[in-house]
Amino acid sequence: MTTNPTPTSTTTSSTTTTTQSSPTTASTTTPTSTSTTTSTIKGTTTSTATSNGSIPIRAIGHCKVLEIGDSLGNDLGWGLARELASTHALKLVQKDKSASGLVTTWFYDWHQHLKTLLKQYHPDLVIVCVGADDEQGMKVGGNVYGFDTPPWRARYSALIRQIDTMITQSGSYVLWVGLPVMAPNIYSQGIATLNSLYRSVATTIPGVTYLPSWALFSNSRGQFEKAAPVNNVTTLLREPDGIHLSYVGENVFATFVTNEIATIYHVALKPSQPDYITK
Repeated sequence: MTTNPTPTSTTTSSTTTTTQSSPTTASTTTPTSTSTTTSTIKGTTTSTATSNGSIPIRAIGHCKVLEIGDSLGNDLGWGLARELASTHALKLVQKDKSASGLVTTWFYDWHQHLKTLLKQYHPDLVIVCVGADDEQGMKVGGNVYGFDTPPWRARYSALIRQIDTMITQSGSYVLWVGLPVMAPNIYSQGIATLNSLYRSVATTIPGVTYLPSWALFSNSRGQFEKAAPVNNVTTLLREPDGIHLSYVGENVFATFVTNEIATIYHVALKPSQPDYITK
């Protein structure tokens, strides 16, 4: 999938700021080192969290990408299908399940379904975007714990680790895309908690990268932004629920992720119909 030995590696915080810059830049570290890596996509500066790894690298000419998640994953996947349409060497397989999550295994058990998907498609990279429905209690050892309590966080982190480990042990990279800022304030605070757990686990498993998206859809104060200039035209980014993305918002999200894939994995990859927030 890439000509360089390892994906870009960082273990620092995922703080984001706003900047006026267009190119994508990154630095690469050796498998045993740690460093700060920042990639800049028009309008935002984003830090990724990655665990140093030694998973075999594959050429982009034989690259298969599996994208999984919930309804927000659907939004990203639909955008990626459009932005990767002209990259014929890369095959995108979108397998999202709306209203799913890591908590509601009784509804859709990602751990079990992912086993089947990995055996069926043998992806080089798995993109994960899930968690919008996970702000709820969870049964742990016969007890039910409320969202964000210490036992809940421990169990949820273990579920993330199971997903990451299963993918990397199959020989694939993981790009775990963080959830965007949301309009409902309390709900958005919970999303930030979930993102912190995704990031924390990513730094401990070789081959896993956490990519935050918070700054992409927020203002300079990190607050929800319903609309923004996209390619210099003010456009709605979000649906009326303040959670899901509009058609253009999907493209913005996918443009961002496509450029980040190119940076993190050092491949020649460009979005087909890029939509940039031009602040």
